[in-house]
Amino acid sequence: MATDLTCQFLDAEGDAWAAEVDHVRALLGAPHNPQLFPPQYLKATFPRIGGRIAFLRAGPRLLGVAFLFPRDLESGRPVYTLRWHSLEPSFQPDPQQLSGLLAPKLAAERLVFYDPSARQRYVRTTADRVGDEIEIGRPGPDEAAAIRQLQQRIWQSEDDLLYPADVHSVGFGGLSLVARAAGQVVGFAFALPRFGAAPLPPDWQQRFPSRLRLESQLLGVLPAYRQRAIAFLLKRAQAQEALRRGLGLIHWTVDPLQFGNAVLNFAKLRALAFSFSPDHYPYRNALNRVAASRLEITWLVGAAPVQRALQRSVGRGLPELPPDLPRANPGGLDWKPALDAPCLAIELPENWNELQQADLSLAQRWRETTDQLLAHYLGLRPGQYAISGVAAEGPRRYLVAERLGPAFWADWLADPTGEVG
Repeated sequence: MATDLTCQFLDAEGDAWAAEVDHVRALLGAPHNPQLFPPQYLKATFPRIGGRIAFLRAGPRLLGVAFLFPRDLESGRPVYTLRWHSLEPSFQPDPQQLSGLLAPKLAAERLVFYDPSARQRYVRTTADRVGDEIEIGRPGPDEAAAIRQLQQRIWQSEDDLLYPADVHSVGFGGLSLVARAAGQVVGFAFALPRFGAAPLPPDWQQRFPSRLRLESQLLGVLPAYRQRAIAFLLKRAQAQEALRRGLGLIHWTVDPLQFGNAVLNFAKLRALAFSFSPDHYPYRNALNRVAASRLEITWLVGAAPVQRALQRSVGRGLPELPPDLPRANPGGLDWKPALDAPCLAIELPENWNELQQADLSLAQRWRETTDQLLAHYLGLRPGQYAISGVAAEGPRRYLVAERLGPAFWADWLADPTGEVG
């Protein structure tokens, strides 16, 4: 092991971050290296959850790249997974020396060395069974590979946009779940630890002072198995496992114009959205032909409203929109910036995916209007709103936003379980 090692951390806050990510991935063999995380994840999500990238050198020689993933907290100090990618085959990293070099610069308690090219351990489990058909559990090795294949089938993604199969291993430290039907994987969900949280109300910040959260990264179900509550079952198992780990908050991002996702997130799971990120992801594809804006979801998994939702039947219909509820954007393409009411309705397209294919100009107008509206109304300041539900009015579909205040918080802050610090 070389003794003249130095490291250089990339600046995730700098303007060059996206270009640097592309450069690093190219050095490591993108787009043909299946052990690399996809570019959209590394550019947008990885720095937000507290991830770092470092070059390791011996003099002028570039030996490899370390991707530092949040893993845990010990004595209040962060623990990272050091995902190592070698650029010099003759170089054999000494995990202890790497940790000694990188940990002080991260103010980390320790680093857990992880080689994605090594043989990994998987433990297949059954956490939940629904009737004789659907089974939820942790993936075995063949099922981890199947998750990568499902990503292609569900989203028609090219190889470089898929997540590595090894992230579902025990050693990587995440939380991966699969749904099985007749022994075959038909759905999946996975989450990774994160440091730092999405914005929280002050009372929640006091109840959840720990920096450790979960970032739910991806969930997918094969089209032939939708409408069977599989996504709900995967999220319920995710919430149960988070609470077992002492984690009370899970975050993820979602397109605000995808009404089907809104039904799952707000009506069935009782998640909330306080914040919004316009043009969150840089890529464009069939599902994101215009700016890929996202709501930032906060799921207080131990709260009474969430626990009630997870215990009840998932087959309930959509609530009807109250006729007197103010519409923030009547008809969808004009919005009112001066509404002042306990609740607001935000209209969505009836089918966002079809609209993007049929009329790109109209889809662009919908995105611009709702981007402006959400940026104006959502937030944690007095008088601002959180997305908390959905509703229907004939064929029309709506998000429901509630104004923050004592009445809103009363139920959410009543005897929450989960993380205590």
